[in-house]
Amino acid sequence: MEQVEFRSPLRKLVTFFKRSRDNWKEKCQRAKYELKLLKRRLGNLQKRHDTWQQCCQEAADQRDQMRARREHLQAQNEQLQAQLDALRKKRGVRNQLACR
Repeated sequence: MEQVEFRSPLRKLVTFFKRSRDNWKEKCQRAKYELKLLKRRLGNLQKRHDTWQQCCQEAADQRDQMRARREHLQAQNEQLQAQLDALRKKRGVRNQLACR
């Protein structure tokens, strides 16, 4: 391997290279720490998303049950209304016959 000749004195180069290495290490450690925080934050967000998604699914299921119940009650109400109308008609005929 061929040796490189530097113009600057070695004492200055050593200081420069040491500072450069230390800055690089600090930058790498900071990036690792930020990555760890972001991973943790992503995990928390995924948990919250799953919780909200489950809650929304439960609400949708409950909504569907309520709609089905409403439709059932409306049909039952219509049936009872038809029976009531039939009874009123029957009584109306009886009352008319009784009045004559």
